[in-house]
Amino acid sequence: MKSSRRKFLLFSFVVSVLFSPALIIAAEPATISVTVSKPRGEISPDALGLSYETSLMLPDTNGVLYFRPGNKPLVALFKTLGVKSLRIGGNSVDAPKVPIPDEKDIRAFFDFARAAGVKVIYSVRLEESTNSGVLPPSTATSNVEAAAKAARLIHDDYPDVLDCFAIGNEPYYFKDYAVYSAKWKAIHDAIVAAYPEATFCGPDQNPSPDLDRKMVRDFGGGSGHLVMITQHSYPFGCAYKNPGAKDVSKLVPFDAAESREKMLAPAAYGTYEKIYQGIAAAITNTSVGYRFSECNSYWFSGLKGASDSYASALWAVDYLHWWTDHGADGLDFHNGDRTGGELSMPCRYAAFVSAKNGYEARPLAYGMKLFDLGGHGKSLAVNVSETTNLVAYAALETNIISVTIINKAHGSSAKKQMVKIKFDTLPRASKVEAIFLRAGNDDIADGSGDVTLGGAPIEADGSWNGRWKRLPRSAVSDNVITITMPPASAAVVKIF
Repeated sequence: MKSSRRKFLLFSFVVSVLFSPALIIAAEPATISVTVSKPRGEISPDALGLSYETSLMLPDTNGVLYFRPGNKPLVALFKTLGVKSLRIGGNSVDAPKVPIPDEKDIRAFFDFARAAGVKVIYSVRLEESTNSGVLPPSTATSNVEAAAKAARLIHDDYPDVLDCFAIGNEPYYFKDYAVYSAKWKAIHDAIVAAYPEATFCGPDQNPSPDLDRKMVRDFGGGSGHLVMITQHSYPFGCAYKNPGAKDVSKLVPFDAAESREKMLAPAAYGTYEKIYQGIAAAITNTSVGYRFSECNSYWFSGLKGASDSYASALWAVDYLHWWTDHGADGLDFHNGDRTGGELSMPCRYAAFVSAKNGYEARPLAYGMKLFDLGGHGKSLAVNVSETTNLVAYAALETNIISVTIINKAHGSSAKKQMVKIKFDTLPRASKVEAIFLRAGNDDIADGSGDVTLGGAPIEADGSWNGRWKRLPRSAVSDNVITITMPPASAAVVKIF
């Protein structure tokens, strides 16, 4: 990896090119119109989150806990990225071969969460081992007792860290809703008995409008403590053509280049809209919100060459903004070195993975960080002149306007795009700055070592020293700001 100094020098050169009037000629201008005078809904301050497997709460083979307050690089990385939500669950919360975390594990996990400044969605086991026949029966009573024990501990020592409880994960194993809801309610009631103020989310299922509706009807509002519908979403499908293969070495991955294109194609919005309509039908006119407690690009631990490519950075910032713009409380990207329950796979879609002296930030982490830089306050209505490659979002936080621009044009024929940002009203700006997300070759196939934000990488110790660049006066005129977007880039323009 190049030194930070060299990357800062490269960034300075790139910025001088981006704002040089003589070079803003590569394409027909695109116009982004921002309505500042009528702010819309508040973006949740806890929007940006990560999701992990419950198995990661357990000690590794050396007896070391991943989640511990003394894991300084991990604490630093959470804070650098702006992560505010930590969901623990996944397939392993219900996997009979994965032990239920004990008091020591739970304390270390919540102590870490407190140090990192995040709120926790804490999942407890729902599936009974008798369903699988893998282990000697552990009855439903043991799941209820384990959940109540964890709830008492959290109630007594960590109420400031808890967001809500989740019960089970993707409960396909209960085919009958009457059976599922009875089992769910038994654990719900045991937790409430130990923690009367407890709130819940669920069903932690892939999009299922019918199940969402039933959960809201039976447990939302005055019927229970359900405050949030939680969905899982991997909008581009499975990473492999034959996910049912019994031998993982026989898995056949989809083509990485085609899969990268799929992540940036406009057709993705149709998928998002269909999921949104299903959720909206369940929660409209109720007090129940919604969140993606587990999401990422391709399920089955992600696709090599796509989920871990620079395309994932551009996709992630767009995905975060699209859903928060549609009222989502937030999104927790599934993460870890490995993911899964009894079948554990290397995690290709991870935001970061363990590395020497800390963690290697994957491209996804850079997209998350760019959202953190521009995704706070109240959302603003944005209209982009007709172009299939340019996407924009805007937010107003106190007197600061942030405009996020994503240029998805890429490949050998892609050109720089001149953009005019027009505001219906603009306070007298004392400063206009921009920060860019780039890959070294403007190539969506690039990997971790080629990506920078503000000219700097996210380091293994969790630090990041990216820089904003002040726009020249020539780029600002009346209520219009002019900026040039390189191919395969994203930026936040901030007006103070």
